[in-house]
Amino acid sequence: MRRKYGRIRKTDNVIVFPGTYEKLVEQGLVAVEQSNFDRAVEVFDQAILYEPDYPEFLGPYAVALYETKEFERAKDIAARLLHSGATDYIDAMELYLTISIQLQEYEEVEMTIDALIGEGIVPEDMLKKFTYLRELNGRLSNRYVAEQQAVPMKPFTLDEFNAMDSMHQQYALASLEGMELSGMVPLLIEIAERDDVAPLIITFALTLLHQAEYADEVVVRKFGWQQTVIPVSMTLPGRDDLTQEVLAEVDQLLLKDPSRLEMARGLIEKFAITAFPFGWNQYKASEVATVYVHYIESLFSGQPLPETELSRLIEQIDSDLSFP
Repeated sequence: MRRKYGRIRKTDNVIVFPGTYEKLVEQGLVAVEQSNFDRAVEVFDQAILYEPDYPEFLGPYAVALYETKEFERAKDIAARLLHSGATDYIDAMELYLTISIQLQEYEEVEMTIDALIGEGIVPEDMLKKFTYLRELNGRLSNRYVAEQQAVPMKPFTLDEFNAMDSMHQQYALASLEGMELSGMVPLLIEIAERDDVAPLIITFALTLLHQAEYADEVVVRKFGWQQTVIPVSMTLPGRDDLTQEVLAEVDQLLLKDPSRLEMARGLIEKFAITAFPFGWNQYKASEVATVYVHYIESLFSGQPLPETELSRLIEQIDSDLSFP
């Protein structure tokens, strides 16, 4: 029996051999399943020439472009999917917003989520997911605005530093990046060894001491922990091997869910920076990544996270409000 491939397709008035389009789509879907996103993009780029508006593969196509950091193209494909009407609108919107966050289109994301929630479009079981996506967007937006508005500050005294609120203390320290710091080292040591300032401020002070190549011991206290470090020898926040392994594990666990993956990456980044120079203690990367996946699920479902030492540690760091 002759196999049926549907209607005959043409590209630039050239008849396409029957089955070509279907084969490309199948190859692309398999490549996404195997996390071979470069290959997926390659074949989907060919498939879309035959069917520019066919929604069958637009979701995986957008995910593959997202994973290869082609965010502008990913947004275009996600928009096509969103307007195709042939898929779940909320799932498509979630993907579109996640890509928009990567493009730093924070105002659009905030207005869209507010409208979706305000008009009751987001179903109850997705409400926590979109709320957390909005919080992530707000946190990144605040950081982006701070970076854009930051102006170099003159060196300040301890009294001037103490008179600032926590946010301005962060800005003051951030403004010192790249400056000549020899005259500020004693002040930075004093800040780094305090236990009455926000954990993030201690991180800033330590990274500036690393920049100044300070080679003596500094005693750091955070969250009831204590550790002695030599700033010049430190690995900077988030660049240590364990954090990179945790990110790689999470990428594999959440590769089919970009919005949750983005949240997980944000939480891991927050932990690495806020808890620095402390880490996840003796835990393996796979254990840490699994708990982060469960933690995000608990935020969406409302179900309590299993009580373990690691889960309590992750929740404790995530509840720190000093992180921008």
